[in-house]
Amino acid sequence: MRTPDLVFRGRRLSSDRALVLAAVEALPAARDAARAAVAGGADLVSFAGTGVASLVEWARETFPGLAVGAETADPSVAAACCEAGADLLVARADLAGVAARFGVGYAAASVPSGLPASSVVVDIGQFRTPLPDWPVLAGVPRDGTPAGLALAALAASAGVAILRTTHVREVRHVAEMAASIAGTRPPAKALRWE
Repeated sequence: MRTPDLVFRGRRLSSDRALVLAAVEALPAARDAARAAVAGGADLVSFAGTGVASLVEWARETFPGLAVGAETADPSVAAACCEAGADLLVARADLAGVAARFGVGYAAASVPSGLPASSVVVDIGQFRTPLPDWPVLAGVPRDGTPAGLALAALAASAGVAILRTTHVREVRHVAEMAASIAGTRPPAKALRWE
């Protein structure tokens, strides 16, 4: 199943596989974690915690082509992140008004009204079925175990739009493999077994 095109703040995200969102906590090592996530193949990087607006600003300047997000429940923090250049709000409260004001993407547990469908992603937390008729963001367990990666494969195969993870490289490989098996993208390398 092809991932739907998403438009976050005018930035079109299109892929033949589930997009990978790197979840980065605003810790002293957040910049290093973001750099590692980008090197690992993250399509989006989202910051959570205190001081996220300054991290969003840094990421926007450091990786101009990268979609950058912020995870918060505070409307003033959300607005500051949007002013700093965030493309996506992963909402822990009703921040649809802030998202609409800045034209950013919005990921939340419920579908808001008044936002374009191409900018809304339903955040179902840990993957479960059935999927709603909206693009879905699913969390992959932070432990990086084979069971967590199997969950990522199941979610990607079911057509989720975004996989949120702290294990970017592994989840990116899983998303690519699931899309290759589904036939929405060619395999990175074809081998013939005899």
